[in-house]
Amino acid sequence: MKPGDHYCGMYRTDEDWRAIIVDFIRGGIARNEKLCYLVNVTTVDQLKATLTAAGIDVGPLIEKGQLVILTAREAYLKDGQFDPDRMIALLEEETDKAIAEGYTALRATGEMTWALAGEPGSERLVEYESRVNELFARKPCYGLCQYDRRRFDSEMLLDLLHVHPNVLFGKEGFDNTKMYYVPPDAFFDRDRQSATLDTWLRNLSMRGATV
Repeated sequence: MKPGDHYCGMYRTDEDWRAIIVDFIRGGIARNEKLCYLVNVTTVDQLKATLTAAGIDVGPLIEKGQLVILTAREAYLKDGQFDPDRMIALLEEETDKAIAEGYTALRATGEMTWALAGEPGSERLVEYESRVNELFARKPCYGLCQYDRRRFDSEMLLDLLHVHPNVLFGKEGFDNTKMYYVPPDAFFDRDRQSATLDTWLRNLSMRGATV
């Protein structure tokens, strides 16, 4: 992973989830990046216990401000509703703050299950996931959005696959830009299906004919 990346992290088991988030946190520590973790299903104490069990000394990270843990209500659902503009502004503000504090980038990850509760604005999740790519492209920040396949239905996950240029499935990472990713300008095209089809056909042609 590197600044600018935007990963859709899909997993099926608690073991895969633990492996993903432990590696994510360890990588940020090694690169002197600021870490922002947004919990929802997991409690703050459970997250701390998971990281501690993996040998990560959580206390000093939190005390010096390198690791910031927020709940979904403190971030995604501030004021009781989800607003993509406000969330993108929050990430930009936290990125600028991280750089000012001497970190090399902001590495953020969130448990996206908050979107399943039907809170106002949650229907704009896919819009947000597409638009936030523009922020990652111009700022030293990157994100891992956590999607539990046991909780999200396939229809929604297919939409989310369209708007993430990178995919982490289980413990393997993949470049999605040459497969199913649809850039924001095409994704928000008035005829989205046509724009998506054009993108996929272009990706196929770039891979070259096999017969």
